[in-house]
Amino acid sequence: MSSMCLYEAKDPDTTHPDYIRITELIEKLKPKGILIERAVWDTNPNVSRIITKNGEKLLPAVVVNNFIMITGRYPTDDEVKQILHVSDNLIERKTHCCSCCIPGYECD
Repeated sequence: MSSMCLYEAKDPDTTHPDYIRITELIEKLKPKGILIERAVWDTNPNVSRIITKNGEKLLPAVVVNNFIMITGRYPTDDEVKQILHVSDNLIERKTHCCSCCIPGYECD
């Protein structure tokens, strides 16, 4: 199985929708034994080298099996599926059932 690590800024924008999406995805996959690690960019020599040369605009950097695959953005759900060989049903987001917004009801 492939290993994925997201190298981020020391103080990432935790309100950005992609940060929130990937955080939710990491938490969803963790109980299934699929781990996506997070680390600060300067802990990886290869990432550190490109950030030092080109700046933090290349963050986040996605490293798979010690190879930098994506820079400047988080991976899409489809990219995570392909890279980590994860089935669709583990990643697909649930749509609201409509009754969850009614008091006394919750989504499945």
